[in-house]
Amino acid sequence: MINPQLPLIDLHRHLDGNVRLETILDLGLQHNIDLPAKDVEALRPYIQVTDPQPGVMAFIAKFKWMISVLADCSACYRIAYENVLDAANEGLDYVELRFSPRFMAEPHGLNLVGVVEAVVSGTESGSQEANIPVNLIGILSRTYGEEIAWDELAALLTQADHLVALDLAGDEANFPGIRFSAHCRKAREAGLALTIHAGEASGAESVWQAIRDLGAVRIGHAIHAVEDDQLLDYIVANEIG
Repeated sequence: MINPQLPLIDLHRHLDGNVRLETILDLGLQHNIDLPAKDVEALRPYIQVTDPQPGVMAFIAKFKWMISVLADCSACYRIAYENVLDAANEGLDYVELRFSPRFMAEPHGLNLVGVVEAVVSGTESGSQEANIPVNLIGILSRTYGEEIAWDELAALLTQADHLVALDLAGDEANFPGIRFSAHCRKAREAGLALTIHAGEASGAESVWQAIRDLGAVRIGHAIHAVEDDQLLDYIVANEIG
């Protein structure tokens, strides 16, 4: 039984993967975007994961229709704002929302800095209205490669005072973390903590690399960490979530 005195928190919620079905339909209609369905229940199977998936990229594929409707920065503001309201309505006492500006900008070629500003503004508006503390984590989408990651990092750092951490997410198998060491170093120099997706598609060595080379103080998922007892001991001893 859950202790009602304990606060309810979510530290790993992808803002760009948590969009209301009604909002997808509404934005699709506003911007004349073809969607695979015209009502909530018919749309649901395209957006939500209801069955086991073959790997992380199959989960990411579900994001397609959520970002397809981000036709302008006001849409980005809206989904950030609604994310906070939804978290409060779920009874959360604190939430950390992470987002990739490049991923959100891609379908309609939005300006990366504009996307970051819209997310920050929407989150702050939602936090004030719902009276729930919220922090933001910027994501580098490794799937686009190192050069685009530099552009994404530059956009995120324009709002560094409104972020608490940098994340690395996406296709871990084909874009290992070592390729983004310099990006992570620059983020740390800007005062951001590092939380890295690791040990999803790759083994325990990927988690070690995220901690030792990238400076991660929290790991996303790390499901393969259980394959290395020394790694588990290190994670516990160093309080790495």
